[in-house]
Amino acid sequence: GGHLALWAAARHVLPEGSPWRLPAPPPLRGVVALAPIADFTVAAELGVCGGAVAQLLGGEAEFEDRAAQADPGVLLPTGIATTIVQGVEDIVVPQAVSEAYVDAAARSGEMVGLTLLGGVGHFPLIDPAADACAVVAEEITQLAW
Repeated sequence: GGHLALWAAARHVLPEGSPWRLPAPPPLRGVVALAPIADFTVAAELGVCGGAVAQLLGGEAEFEDRAAQADPGVLLPTGIATTIVQGVEDIVVPQAVSEAYVDAAARSGEMVGLTLLGGVGHFPLIDPAADACAVVAEEITQLAW
């Protein structure tokens, strides 16, 4: 889900000729992405989600061409404020993946933030009963203003 939120905000920077490219930025104030697979190179190196990046993009021969259409880490800058919320104890999508995206986004001039939640794994971010979900709601509120 987090990957798709970042990708949807970046559709206007997809390569020319892409069937998913938008002619202008989507009308968004910002994006809050929860533990996203936001940098495909780092995710692939770490084998995130049982090799999900390779499953999405195919083999090494297709990686670069397909990543240009799908990897939020290369679809920068978007011009849309972005916040990543990441659990430090997340073993599904490790913190290093979010950090790589945030670093690339900052280098591109993007307004980007990273909120790290200690003692939190991958799924509490979407659990309404978890304290982590309240932090997510606050990040959304901050971008709305």
